[in-house]
Amino acid sequence: MKDFHHEQMLSALSIAENARFLSPPNPMVGAVIVKEGQVIGKGFTHQPGKDHAEIDAIKNVYKHHQSRAKELLSGSSLYVTLEPCSSSGKTPACTETIIKEGISKVYFAVEDPLQNGNSVLTQAGITVQPGLLKKEALEMNRGFFSRVNRKRPFVTCKIACSTDGGIGLTTGDKKWITSKKSREDVHRLRANSDSIVTGIGTVLADNPKFTVRNKEFEDIGNLVHPKRYVLDSKLRLKGDEYLLNDGLETTIFCSKLRKVNYDQPPVNILEAPGEDGRGSLDEVMLHLNKLECNSLMIEAGQKINTSFISAEFIDELIFYIAPIKLGERKINFTEIESSFSNIGTIQLELMEKSNIGPDTKLITKPIYS
Repeated sequence: MKDFHHEQMLSALSIAENARFLSPPNPMVGAVIVKEGQVIGKGFTHQPGKDHAEIDAIKNVYKHHQSRAKELLSGSSLYVTLEPCSSSGKTPACTETIIKEGISKVYFAVEDPLQNGNSVLTQAGITVQPGLLKKEALEMNRGFFSRVNRKRPFVTCKIACSTDGGIGLTTGDKKWITSKKSREDVHRLRANSDSIVTGIGTVLADNPKFTVRNKEFEDIGNLVHPKRYVLDSKLRLKGDEYLLNDGLETTIFCSKLRKVNYDQPPVNILEAPGEDGRGSLDEVMLHLNKLECNSLMIEAGQKINTSFISAEFIDELIFYIAPIKLGERKINFTEIESSFSNIGTIQLELMEKSNIGPDTKLITKPIYS
């Protein structure tokens, strides 16, 4: 029977993927309803203010079984990847509907720190089993749990570099370091990020777009583009950059506000004063938390990478390593002495290694002292 329960929760986790670009800032959640060993309904979380996974699955039962739906739901089992909500917000509490429909057992993967669904359902006489595939469910919504528990998003730093750690040349010569396949994979990283942070140096040097330009995401439209943030303490942007003129939202953090010709929606300029005339990363992270940002991607140069690493804000470093060396004129990916196994005194734990075309992709986790 254990394998059956795992199978249903694995199915719920798979269904939750349908919510990836719909649910933020809410977590991705999937649900499966079973009666006498047969799946009778499936659902996932929709946009904020619309149906949660449990309600979507219950409606799915009514849609496919119509007059028999009430009978089938009574005494059924619900498998859901997150503890059902017990409080009303933009939608009614899911626990109310679960109780009303007569569902007798609820299996959920991981507790929701904002809810008390377990107790509510138990008090209503429903058998509740938490913790089924908890690790997988935590990983799926690691950004949501980071924001709720740590008051900041889960931060991934992307670094495209040579085998000797170079991200560019001191001569200022411009060229792609990694392959087209690696760059396509970076677009997938962007698509799975709520926001991107970069620095003024990167914008002035490269005039990037920081949008998702992969055919596999075309049907999603603007939902797939992350919000963009530029750390520009002295407001050195000129006003003709892509980030300021493509109609998508860009927020600029500066040390002190002053009048510029591009301060109009969808461009926002905010103060985040720090020490020595530089911006404050603490203020930036506080702002992102207020906006309910779950996942943040760093696409920047040496100085910004170093600042985020020094502040111990980076949760994951992803390296795309091209089979070339940039040599003595290279710009290292941080100002700290670093390699692919450590950055100064910070050890990097290798989580995953793969090949993308001619390049090597390393997913690493920093271990802070």
